[in-house]
Amino acid sequence: MWRSVLLNEFPDHDVQALQGLPGSLSPGSPALQPSDGAVLIAPGRGLNYVLDTPLVDVVGLSCRLRIRQTDPAVTSSLRILRLGNSFDLRLEPLTAFQALVRVRLHRIWHDIGQLPNSISRFADLRFDWHTSGKTYLRVNDRLVGYHDALSRGSRLTIEDVTFGSAESLPSSPEQHYELGDFYVRALCRRSRWSRRHAPAR
Repeated sequence: MWRSVLLNEFPDHDVQALQGLPGSLSPGSPALQPSDGAVLIAPGRGLNYVLDTPLVDVVGLSCRLRIRQTDPAVTSSLRILRLGNSFDLRLEPLTAFQALVRVRLHRIWHDIGQLPNSISRFADLRFDWHTSGKTYLRVNDRLVGYHDALSRGSRLTIEDVTFGSAESLPSSPEQHYELGDFYVRALCRRSRWSRRHAPAR
């Protein structure tokens, strides 16, 4: 069954109005910028939502993020989204015009597609994965990456949802991005119910 882990379309420009599974924002999570309904994500200024109860036996992910880079190009590794210890989505330097989208499932990294560098407008980034290995990356509804056997057979556990990084690394350039509306959904393995028996007559 698909479940909304965390979502917000910022209808009232209030980042506190998150919807999803029971949980809470970590202290120090950044505030929304009322001017455009976006939140600035930077090293040491990440948005972290901790679930009251971890979501286990996850066999599918669907993530849609509306993001805008605040620098003309990605010059260092930029974490966009982390789900517990099982999943990471990052942007890596590629060219002056493109950033590489890299994902980690468990301990293995995969290069899955490219995102155009742009500071003038938001990009709609969508990532879909299933334990069958079918994986899709779309940018503004256009398919830019596909894999047919990515982490086949894996099951994930989601303890929290984090946008950006909690830590700031002084030795590397501090890249930022703006986060607009988003959703994170998970498909959990169907529970096996004990078979019911008819009462004896």
